[in-house]
Amino acid sequence: MIQHVSLLVPGLCRGGMTRAYVLAGALRTIGVRAEIIGALPDGEQVYPEPPAGVRVIAIPERTFAQRVLDTQDAATGDALYAVKARASSLGVAMLIRRGRPVLVDVDDWEPSFPRPGRTPRHDVLRRAYRWQRRARNPDHPRYSRWMESLLPLADAVTANTRFLVDRYGATYLPSGKDTALFDPARHDAGAARRWLGLDGYRVIMFPGTAREHKGLHDVASALRVLAWPDARLVLVGGREAGDPLAAQLGEQYPDLVVRLGRFSSADMPRVVAAAHVVVAAQRDTPSARAQFPMKLTDAMAMAKPIVTTRVGDIPEVLHDAAYLVAPASSQEIAAALAAIFADPDEARRRGDSARQRCIDTASLDHIGTLLRPLLDRLSRRKGSRRHERSWMH
Repeated sequence: MIQHVSLLVPGLCRGGMTRAYVLAGALRTIGVRAEIIGALPDGEQVYPEPPAGVRVIAIPERTFAQRVLDTQDAATGDALYAVKARASSLGVAMLIRRGRPVLVDVDDWEPSFPRPGRTPRHDVLRRAYRWQRRARNPDHPRYSRWMESLLPLADAVTANTRFLVDRYGATYLPSGKDTALFDPARHDAGAARRWLGLDGYRVIMFPGTAREHKGLHDVASALRVLAWPDARLVLVGGREAGDPLAAQLGEQYPDLVVRLGRFSSADMPRVVAAAHVVVAAQRDTPSARAQFPMKLTDAMAMAKPIVTTRVGDIPEVLHDAAYLVAPASSQEIAAALAAIFADPDEARRRGDSARQRCIDTASLDHIGTLLRPLLDRLSRRKGSRRHERSWMH
């Protein structure tokens, strides 16, 4: 019986932490102990901050070899669960498995991400410098396909979209949310807007890291078409220092865009409560088709009206609980936003429907029920292998 799982993440202030918190919380609902292990650079803090009850073990961000050794000492679980198919999580898990089951959770199609531009062949010194940086960085995009080739060696793969399930033969684990923490009954929207300094505005919120494929330019263009003087596109959080796309949006639309900083996991329900609408205007790109935006589960759990696009799993998950529009269509986004403010009762009905769908299909309890048979199957397989080894010896 697997009773203790060590979750390995690429880093404690990089992508994957929100998904790791969901997995740890879901494991706890079925009585399985879990901790999250990852590297933390000097001077950085864990981001997002862990929810109450989730244990995080930080190891120094040193050489890859040292990271493997440090993780080996820290990872005492009966099973290893790599979050994302990266060298810093899956690669480490494979090196330290020592007969333990290895699971991998995939929530992105990593090889589809754009790679850095090539350096001209004649620029030998710059090419050598870039090669050195790539060799020292286990998360460099060039390693993505190598890590993808390791997935068949794992004992189980889980994924949060049908695209990834089909590609990797994975077990489906939806994007989840702690629906007890993200509960609209616990927060007053007006008070939340005053707390954030947004009182008096129509708050069109995007909680997440700004990326080109997330359609934020389309949303800003839609607001420009609507010409509401009190409308604001509110960008919340972001993982990377500088967040260049968010900065660009702020410069291009200074009268529309409000950038808020990072918030703890405990504060995020209050932040989302301030939104009149949550937007996730994914464009139709290969990476977007493989994703299900985590910000949508925030909005679903908080019963917010959602404007999002018909890309990937989004229509299947949300159905008529959201305002679905064509990707890259600022006109349709504008029409959906106008409909929300013109008919607040219908917007409220869709928000309530979205919360109920989140409780039924994406709560921690539901994800726990999906993990239980998977862990039981791995426990039996592990026991069988142990029996075979003892019989052979």
